[in-house]
Amino acid sequence: MGRSVYAGQSLLNYLISLSDSDTYTVGLILGQSTDQRDYVIHLARTPPPAPKDVIEETLIGSTTNIQQESPVKLTKSVKDVPSSWVADHALHVTRMLPGGMWVLGIFVVGPSDCFSDSSDTQQLKSIISSLHKNFESSPYLYGNNPRESLILTFNSLTKKFSCKSFDVKLNNSMKNADWKFQDNITKWYQLETRVDLDQVFPVVDGEESETLKQQLQNILNDMSDIINSSLVIIEGDKRPSDQLIEIVGNKKKKERKELKSNESDESISDKSLQATIYVPCPMKSERELREVNCVASIRLVGQIGSRTFVHQKSTIMEATGIIKQDIMRSLASRLEMHWDSLLEEENELPEDNFTLHEPPRRVLVALPQSRITLSDYLFPGEGPQEALISLQELLDLQVQESSVQEELELQVDPSEFYCQNEINTEPTEHGKLVNNNQFMVYVSGLAAAILFLIAAVIIHYIY
Repeated sequence: MGRSVYAGQSLLNYLISLSDSDTYTVGLILGQSTDQRDYVIHLARTPPPAPKDVIEETLIGSTTNIQQESPVKLTKSVKDVPSSWVADHALHVTRMLPGGMWVLGIFVVGPSDCFSDSSDTQQLKSIISSLHKNFESSPYLYGNNPRESLILTFNSLTKKFSCKSFDVKLNNSMKNADWKFQDNITKWYQLETRVDLDQVFPVVDGEESETLKQQLQNILNDMSDIINSSLVIIEGDKRPSDQLIEIVGNKKKKERKELKSNESDESISDKSLQATIYVPCPMKSERELREVNCVASIRLVGQIGSRTFVHQKSTIMEATGIIKQDIMRSLASRLEMHWDSLLEEENELPEDNFTLHEPPRRVLVALPQSRITLSDYLFPGEGPQEALISLQELLDLQVQESSVQEELELQVDPSEFYCQNEINTEPTEHGKLVNNNQFMVYVSGLAAAILFLIAAVIIHYIY
């Protein structure tokens, strides 16, 4: 039995709007998967690649204005679609998805049925393979959907569509999938949580030559172990792993209804479920304690805001896994964006006593006609207008500036961290002075004292 795929009626109208009599449009299918079903939340057209005479930096970069002024090369054949370009688009879009949502596959709008042409079919499978290979380079984005990928073709002349699924790992033949445009096929439950972080990661003697990117990658490795071993509590109770999330939602809805009898069912069902994540602190360490010489330490301190969505038949185990995935995806996204934004990689020790790096903070935007929100990340000094550019170019969405929700993670004045420049040069309890070539690196997400978000890397010499 093939997969069943459900998408809203508005997405059918979107495909029709992309129809052209002699060109092809490729894009991404975004949504959530179950063992046999896929719930599509959005279709995002892949922007046309830049002309050959334009330097390609990223899908969003300093070449934006140049691309707008240059003639766009129309895609006359599926074979002309560059796999790497679609894969890069998928990587950028995945950063914007909440945990539990994936790039489920690709869609093609054009004047022919691509599945009837073997070379076109092979090209579409090649694009899917490129997506998976590209995601492997950023494992903490959790970009690879563990289930079969989808390929949807929409004939721009006949307005007929066909969908097939394809297992990249097995590289087998494609199977027919039953795609339906139908509204309100499932209820989405919103899960909200915040993670307080204050972790110190030592930099062992000999590792100081690592670049900032390598150091932050090491942090992601350690944070993955910490988050995946944590305990997630939903609505204040530890629940059976196989309990359905809708049972929790219905119970909360009933309790609210009893407290507020005048509140409508619709307003009650829209309430989110609160989750709390506890990082374990074992009485005994499983690792053998050993003494090492450290020339630096990296401190990750702050708070990460998380908002995820699960379909009504999700289990508690699936919901907790999605929350953990969202936390790691968000942390990895902003650190990757930060090191990509640096003009020059830091390969040497900083000259200043105190250097501050500020990765971007998370903002949310709700999809049209939906309560599901996607993420964007704003660097210091950027405002909602920058998020609108990302939404238009990466998701083909046009929304109002007022639709950008900035309250999830707020900025603070980074000057508060500079007070940590006061260094104690008194002898330590072991009677040894701190060596003057040691330094400390602080990676800060949010100042815990005032509960405002600031993601930063602070490099600090100790004298």
